[in-house]
Amino acid sequence: MKVFGVRTVRGWVSLPIIVLLLAISTVSVQYQQRLQASYQWRGQLNDIENEQQIWTEFEQAFVLSPLFSSATLSPCSGFCALELFGQEKTWQKNAQTLSYQWQRDEFIQQETGETVVSYRLCASQNQQAYRCWWWRGDTLLSEGWVSASY
Repeated sequence: MKVFGVRTVRGWVSLPIIVLLLAISTVSVQYQQRLQASYQWRGQLNDIENEQQIWTEFEQAFVLSPLFSSATLSPCSGFCALELFGQEKTWQKNAQTLSYQWQRDEFIQQETGETVVSYRLCASQNQQAYRCWWWRGDTLLSEGWVSASY
């Protein structure tokens, strides 16, 4: 009976294999970082889309078929912040709330002596940035964002 000697083989890793493992781990970390950034970006886009959705629904409810009889005579000339005169109302949709106010301005046109009526609908989520729509008579003239600073 032959007895074979026990031979101990120690493992060794060559330099090219170490370099390959380091490269793979670097690529893997970069991929994970980009994937995480992509998820964060998608989350931010989703938040923006949700925030914009309330404005789309508000426009459908108030701007496409305006109810001018809801407008109150404006107590100031020019732009008045919503909370100044206590005439603001709130509108809620999908757990988001907008404060809004209909205002009516009347002035006599000097050339013709006719009374001209204009309307303004402004809405805000934060009382600092307002989205407004302006009508002359029943014609929508303009819309845009107004920022208030005190």
